[in-house]
Amino acid sequence: MNFNRHFFPVLFFFFLSFNACAQTGEDGKGSDNPANRYMNRADIDRLIDAFDSPSRAVWQKPTEVISLFGDLNNMTIMDLGAGSGYFTFRLANHGAHVIAADVNEEFQDEIRKKLEDKEFEPLRKLVSVRKVPYDNPGLQPGEVDGILIVNTYHHLDDRTQYMKMALQGLKEGGKVVIVDYKTGISAGPPESHKLSLDTAVNEMLLVGFSKLIIDTRMLERQYVIIAEK
Repeated sequence: MNFNRHFFPVLFFFFLSFNACAQTGEDGKGSDNPANRYMNRADIDRLIDAFDSPSRAVWQKPTEVISLFGDLNNMTIMDLGAGSGYFTFRLANHGAHVIAADVNEEFQDEIRKKLEDKEFEPLRKLVSVRKVPYDNPGLQPGEVDGILIVNTYHHLDDRTQYMKMALQGLKEGGKVVIVDYKTGISAGPPESHKLSLDTAVNEMLLVGFSKLIIDTRMLERQYVIIAEK
């Protein structure tokens, strides 16, 4: 299959085999996903510095990514894997009510700390933090208009089951935007932790999303999947 077309609509199934390598810890709180074990060894302060680096805007193109949701005024978006809030505050600046969801309490504390800063005072009523487990997005049925998952999809445990719960949390007509690292390039996590575009597409179709749009050109380091309910 050739995905190197800009916004190629996928209206058919890909019969690709895949193995969901991520498993939930026995206590339901931890994760056996090697990508999570790898990241959990990293220093939080260094991660925050990397996530918030001004140079990130050059390759991440946050404005272009956010524009994929269309008009965000009065929409509720979950920033899943929000980290230090790189996309959270940008979504709110575009008028969205944002649920900054993450499994890590230290990242959640970082967002709370930023919300106390005068710079972010106008966004306080638009941003809420929500700690979620590794195996559940923690959404009520039809709670959100959209879900943004940047550099996080490969971290999810039991991805198809996880995304089925995410699908239930979307309103009718809502969409999920997945941005994750391409395989075969040096940028991003170790190659063994990356998830191929083929695998991600197949999983999303198995979940039950009715339409996928794929973009491999907008971002040099990452592919983009837009999944509509």
